[in-house]
Amino acid sequence: MGMLRKKIGSFYLVEKIGSGRMSDVYLAIDPRSRQKRAYKILKKRVMNFPSDYTRFLREIEMICGLLHPGIIKIFDNGILEDCYFYSMEYMHGRNLAQLLDREKINFITAMKLFLRICSAMAHAHDKGVLHRNLKPSNILLRSPGDPVISDFGIAKSIAVEKGALTQSGEILGTIAYLAPEQRYDSKINDQKSDVYALGAILYEMLMGFPPLGKFPWPEHIMPDFPSSLQPILEKCLAIQPENRFANAGLLERQLEKCKDLKCMGSGTEINQQDINISSDETVDTWSDKTDRIESWFLVMRTGTTRERLATIRNMVDTIEASEIKAILKLYSGENDRVRWGLIRVLGDLKIPSATPLILNDIKSPFHAECAIEALGKIGAYEAFGEILKYIEGHPENALIALTPLAQTGKERAIPYICNYLKNDVSVVRQASVRALASIKSEQALKALKERTSIERNKTVRTSLLEAVYSMESTLLPRLNIPIPDPVIIQKGGEV
Repeated sequence: MGMLRKKIGSFYLVEKIGSGRMSDVYLAIDPRSRQKRAYKILKKRVMNFPSDYTRFLREIEMICGLLHPGIIKIFDNGILEDCYFYSMEYMHGRNLAQLLDREKINFITAMKLFLRICSAMAHAHDKGVLHRNLKPSNILLRSPGDPVISDFGIAKSIAVEKGALTQSGEILGTIAYLAPEQRYDSKINDQKSDVYALGAILYEMLMGFPPLGKFPWPEHIMPDFPSSLQPILEKCLAIQPENRFANAGLLERQLEKCKDLKCMGSGTEINQQDINISSDETVDTWSDKTDRIESWFLVMRTGTTRERLATIRNMVDTIEASEIKAILKLYSGENDRVRWGLIRVLGDLKIPSATPLILNDIKSPFHAECAIEALGKIGAYEAFGEILKYIEGHPENALIALTPLAQTGKERAIPYICNYLKNDVSVVRQASVRALASIKSEQALKALKERTSIERNKTVRTSLLEAVYSMESTLLPRLNIPIPDPVIIQKGGEV
């Protein structure tokens, strides 16, 4: 199990999501806020090698000094069970290597991504930091068009003596992205080595394979390849270091001057369609239909109740996957009036990724009822505990919360719902019947049958009989048991 289930501050380590020679990376969740972070933890055996844990501590120091949106952000660091760790933002999307493995991306998308990667490395070089291990797998995607450079594990400051933490003959990095001089002597490190790696990444993004061996140039294969970009790529991949750009900043400025790329500034959005990621993958994206989204939000901010409800119905009927992802991004910043409408929409559409956002609004008196109903429709497993807590604190609202409790808890919810089958108020008992009927399990059926024999209220008894017959029609064929004849229910609940 290792570090799994260990607690660091308010976060619990719940899943190992990566592992390397020196360290493991874990997904951690704060159960109260539902916030996620990634924790990089040095392996215990590495503590026996001073150069390795010194390198790890230096990585923390260097990343903390790099404040750029394109460079991974560190939140805190410390020691857990004699192992150094640091926490960073959790990227639940893919990395660039996974994106390139899937298929070759188009030219415009490749250049937009690369301009942002180059900007981040220009900042690192300006701060005197070399990466030394630039490769697609170390470039995470916060969203399809938002690359983030990670894994500065073998990075170094230019001020540090060259090779001080690298054993003689040790080759760090991946061969396809190592500059020629580094392949034979890992002690040779300067900003020009990172420039070569940047050139290799750009080459692979454009061509679909890395520049190894006697590789062809894009202009010889791609008839429409921009003539002004070819010499820039050649200069990045020059064999001799002195023939390359001196640093990433100079490379970035040269790209900005490139007349064929002026329409691709780093602020330009990259659409989901550019990268061709299917809508069901867990990668956030912004919709290019922001005008429609904004018009919806405007009505919900200023419209009458009738107009707002009509807008909600329109959103449910016409919304697209890319718009859902954009709405999730905008959700937290909106006022109560808009969020109420969005909760309704996300619940009706059964969007699992909306669960953490909606969970936060259970505590809001303005949103609680709507949020509980939406979480029930989504069937969010993690919402069960919060809904149960809400019912215990607000027993008068059990009518609206029992069915969502059943939808999120399934078998776990049955004992709690059965308590309400004995409630003195008939409408509460009827609500518990509906809740149990939604679970559709043998245990729920048994509980309903037991209550049928003692229920005296005609309306509730009618609901019980209808629920029992409906559940038997569903469950008994699975068990190869004949379905009994339907009970004829007369007016007033008599049978």
